[in-house]
Amino acid sequence: MVRRMKQIALALFTAVILTGAAAPAQAGCVPWKSAGALISKNSLISGGAIYGIVQAKTGGKVISASLCQNGSRFVYKVVVLGKKGDVRKLNVDARTGRF
Repeated sequence: MVRRMKQIALALFTAVILTGAAAPAQAGCVPWKSAGALISKNSLISGGAIYGIVQAKTGGKVISASLCQNGSRFVYKVVVLGKKGDVRKLNVDARTGRF
C-alpha cells in the first residue's frame, strides 16, 4: 500500500513538473531562483522563508514557485505536493506570508 502511494505521488509530481515546463510563463512573474533582486528591492519575504511557511502550514512539499507582480502587489505562486499525493496551488502574499 505504501509503495503504491509513493508511485502515485511520483506520477503526480512528474505530471506537475511537465505541465509547468510546458506552460508559458505568466506575465509579470519570475522564477523563484531569479527573484532575488526583486525581493531585495521591494523588501519582500525571502523565497526560503516562504518555502518554510508554506511547508509548515500545509504539511506538504513545495515543488515549484514563482514571484509575480501586479502593480505594487507581489505574490508567490506556489505548487505544493501533499502527503497523500494531492496537488495544491497557492497564492502567498510576498509581504505578509499569508495565503
